[in-house]
Amino acid sequence: MMKLKRIGTATVTAVAALAVVAGCGTAQQEVKPEPSAQAGQTGQAGAAGSNSKKLDISVSYFNIGQAFTNRDADQYLKFMEDKFNVRFVDKVISYSDYKEKYQLWSASSELPDVFSHDIINSETYFSWIKQGIIRPLPDNLSKYPNVQKVLSLPDTKSLKVDGKTYMIPRQTYRDSDSWAMEKSLIVRKDWMDKLKIKDPATYEEYLSMLKAFAKNDPDGNGKNDTVGVTFRSSSMMSALAAGSFPNILNGSWVKENGQYIPYYASDKMKEPVKQLRQMFEEGAIDPDFAIMKTNDGIEKFGQGKVGAISMQATPNGLGKLDAAWKKYNKDVAFEDIVKVIPVTWAAADGNQYRYTAVTFWSESYFSSKVDDEKMDRILQIYDYLLSDPFRIDKQYGIEGKDYKKEGDKFVITREKDEKGQYKSIGALYPSFNLFGGLAAWGQELEYVENEVNNIQYGVKLSKLSREMLKHRIETFKPVPTNFAVEQLYTPAKSKLSAINPSEDLTRVMLGKEDPLAMWEAIVKGYENKGLSQAIKEVNEEVRKQGLDQ
Repeated sequence: MMKLKRIGTATVTAVAALAVVAGCGTAQQEVKPEPSAQAGQTGQAGAAGSNSKKLDISVSYFNIGQAFTNRDADQYLKFMEDKFNVRFVDKVISYSDYKEKYQLWSASSELPDVFSHDIINSETYFSWIKQGIIRPLPDNLSKYPNVQKVLSLPDTKSLKVDGKTYMIPRQTYRDSDSWAMEKSLIVRKDWMDKLKIKDPATYEEYLSMLKAFAKNDPDGNGKNDTVGVTFRSSSMMSALAAGSFPNILNGSWVKENGQYIPYYASDKMKEPVKQLRQMFEEGAIDPDFAIMKTNDGIEKFGQGKVGAISMQATPNGLGKLDAAWKKYNKDVAFEDIVKVIPVTWAAADGNQYRYTAVTFWSESYFSSKVDDEKMDRILQIYDYLLSDPFRIDKQYGIEGKDYKKEGDKFVITREKDEKGQYKSIGALYPSFNLFGGLAAWGQELEYVENEVNNIQYGVKLSKLSREMLKHRIETFKPVPTNFAVEQLYTPAKSKLSAINPSEDLTRVMLGKEDPLAMWEAIVKGYENKGLSQAIKEVNEEVRKQGLDQ
């Protein structure tokens, strides 16, 4: 799970690649400016005479393999390369291999100029700084006001190392509450109706429902071929048992007996460990979960063989499920067969908890081979990608081609396909698979009630996610989390990144020995990775810096 910001990681995607839904004629909407936005501030981007030398900029980013499928026809790519007098050169990574590739490239001095990674405050991060593998940003960022703003936020301004900034956080949302839909259970409500299952409220009811999906032939084909619950990624697995220990939801440090410890070192892990083993042994959990890659679960759900999937119920997440569903189910609408419920039951204190995190997941890094001239150009690009004009580009495309302004309204004029449906921005300009999330995910745009999101995700799914977000913020409690502790650096704490609790939980779930004995042995083994020393250092710093809550 995320330490201070991991989503499954892996797991989040940019909002720019717009899904295709039916539409006809033109569409109008009110423009609702973001109150916190800095309209018109784009730093030095496009300043006359400042970019006379054309530069190649190599980039690695999670979706970059889809970004340059047709360079000559991509008008937005041409716009960006002309605007900054650069050529973007892709070095392809995926969610499955990015960590291994970056490690290899760092060892062979082949890291790209710009790359996305999630290593903040880890041992790798500080090692790369010490070895000079990544370079710092300039001390004076006033030329790039949008970059400067992101680095001045409460949850980012404390991330300097010896007074230097070595990364740009890639904000997922502009506030922490908007993470509330990150961990959800999306279920087949038609299967629930057929099997006469009510919304579960306890562990026993969740277990019973998921087992019924797997064993009671909910699709009515007389075969034993259905799955109880699957996952978008491995980080979504342990959330199923978070009702027994809420801090599992965001993988945070927890205060127990007067000191802060990582959640996985808590005695409160015993009950979730037993429950996850039981869920797996009794057939509630996808039998293939341990060998699945990120997004495999989405495809499996689309094939109609899964009763529930643990993943994001954001508009983008629901849109991905909808797209998978449509590939295999032509006669039944996705929105008619699903509902969104909490990923887990209420805690012992009676509260339902929701996921919370700092505003960003993952960061942009810059190779030490990048000289000052190229760094200036890169920061110009980032400043534009963090600007209000780009937020409009990301939602609407190119002015005069994909939309036009009529006073305070945007009129969508985007190209349609042979069925009369609007083509997606991602289909028109594949480079948005890079630009849409390179500097920031900007997922708060998904929740705006407007015609663009109705086109992108569908009216019903947009409304469902938007209303669920509002409900969770108002009625669920955020997991108690001291973010100052999450972002605190100590030498031993940084080495705890070598611990992978999800992987170890998987071993326990697949094992045959007593699950509690297995887990206790695993946690004892964490001592070899510096667990006790990390706890000691963290609590010393908490007292010294007054970080207790």
